[in-house]
Amino acid sequence: MIFDRPTSIELIAAVIDFLNSEIKEELPPHLVFKLRIVTNVLQIVQREIDLGENLSKEAEELIKEVIESTQEPSLVELANSIKEGNTELDKESLKNALIEITKSKISVDNPRYSTFKKLVE
Repeated sequence: MIFDRPTSIELIAAVIDFLNSEIKEELPPHLVFKLRIVTNVLQIVQREIDLGENLSKEAEELIKEVIESTQEPSLVELANSIKEGNTELDKESLKNALIEITKSKISVDNPRYSTFKKLVE
């Protein structure tokens, strides 16, 4: 990597920490709620930067098991294959791919989501 420290993830973590430790206490309740939304968005971006590349590669491999592709497999290509009737809906590899891709997305969007916790147990 061309960039030194702090990394993007470290910078985002510093912003989140600053907002929660320095700004939060100075805000009225209705703005504290909005600040919570902002920090949640920053945490999603942080997880996407941290996990996104690996999760994308894993998704591509899962999609390759479902459809034959002449290009890099993508969710759009998988969706089109299903829509056009080129993929059997009862195919076990499709079911597995959709479950694993959904779990990956939730792990970035909100890993504290109760259904996600049940899925990974």
